[in-house]
Parts: sequence; structure tokens; C-alpha cells
Amino acid sequence: MKRLSVLLDDLAIIRAILSDNQIDPVRFAVLAEHAGANSITCTYINKSKTVTERDLRLLKEMNNSFFNLRIPIDNDAMRMALSIIPDMVTFVEANPNNPRTINAVSPSLHQAAIEEMLPNLQANNISVAILVKPEIEYLKLVSKLPFDYVELDALEYTEASDINDEIVALDKLKSAALALGKWGMGVNCSGNITYDDIDGLAQTPNVEDITMGDSIFRRSLLVGINQAVREALELMRFREVD
Repeated sequence: MKRLSVLLDDLAIIRAILSDNQIDPVRFAVLAEHAGANSITCTYINKSKTVTERDLRLLKEMNNSFFNLRIPIDNDAMRMALSIIPDMVTFVEANPNNPRTINAVSPSLHQAAIEEMLPNLQANNISVAILVKPEIEYLKLVSKLPFDYVELDALEYTEASDINDEIVALDKLKSAALALGKWGMGVNCSGNITYDDIDGLAQTPNVEDITMGDSIFRRSLLVGINQAVREALELMRFREVD
């Protein structure tokens, strides 16, 4: 069964922009879990005013589901992860000056650093993943490294301009997920996923976690967090039954 992971990044960014500590990503995470969310995801970028060290420590303490911490490939971020010990660390490309821009990693540019960091994380029982585009050249590189999971960047699918582009992008995701499954890796996906995108992703083989952020937050403003989370879960279950 597909699992729903709730991404807290946009809520943390709104808190920073408004300088309003009443906007609390940790409280949102707890409420989302109570509503049935299977996992909580957030991105820690050193020196950015988004998800803070305090947030991470509270999430670790209060989180009852799966905690996926996304970090850039640098030693400061890894040290933070090792001090928190989340369930999973996912490597991403991140810009402290523009924290909303989370990009897929080009594994060839970071292979040496990845090979050095992976054993330290896995030795502390932290599963390790990497966010990549569903392109064969990236997948082949990732398959040579001992990752536990690969997070597929679904932006090409979620931001497709027409139905033909959407079909092509979804086929690419399905092919990538099948290949990763054959190589023994778990598969997650993220990338501006909305309720309308769940249909295709829930039918994609081997995908375990579907990460939704801004769309869950926006929907919760209209119907409440409980309903927003339950609607996403119901869509996942309905498509899997089909």
C-alpha cells in the first residue's frame, strides 16, 4: 500500500516570511499524523530561516510515524542528521538563499562525498535515499551506490503542460520505479504533487511514499488537516484497489 508523507517545508517558509511563531510546522506534523499520515518529511538547510534545529529535535521527540530528513550533501548537514537520528536521510540539492528550490541531485558531481557520508549514516541505523530525476543515466549511477531508497523527482509529471507530456512523464516514472525495484532499492516520489496527481502515482509500481506538501497545507485551510490528509489517503487506496 502506498504511504502518504507530509512535507513541512512550505509551512516553515511561511512562518519565516511572516515572522510568526504561531505558524508551527511541528504542530501541523502532529495533527497530520493523528489524521493518518504515514510519514513526515522536512528539509534542513544550514543558515536558512526555514526548518530549524529546534523543529528537528521536537519532531524527533514527538513524531510517532516515519521521519524523513532531507539534507544537502555537506558535512554540516550530515552532523545535524547524526545528532537527530531520523529514520531516513534523503540527499537533495538545496540553496540557502532560495529554500523553496529543492532540486534533484546529479550523482556524478557528488559521488566522492556520497561514498564518504553513506557509511556514517547507515552505521547509525539511518536509511539513506537520494532525490534524482527518473533518467537512465542518473539511475545507473545511483544503482552503483549502496542507497536504501531513491526518491524520484516527479516534477516533469506534476508540471506537464498537456496530457501527452503527462503520459510520457508518468511512463518514465514507472520505468524508473520498475528498474529500481529490480536493483533492490525502495522508491519514493516527490515534486509539487497535488491531489490530481495521486491517480497516476498510486498506480506506479514499487513506489512506497508519495510526498505532498503545499497542496495538503492549502487544502487544510479549507477543510481542516484531518480531512485534507484523509482525502489524500482515500485517493491512494482507491487507485490501488483499481
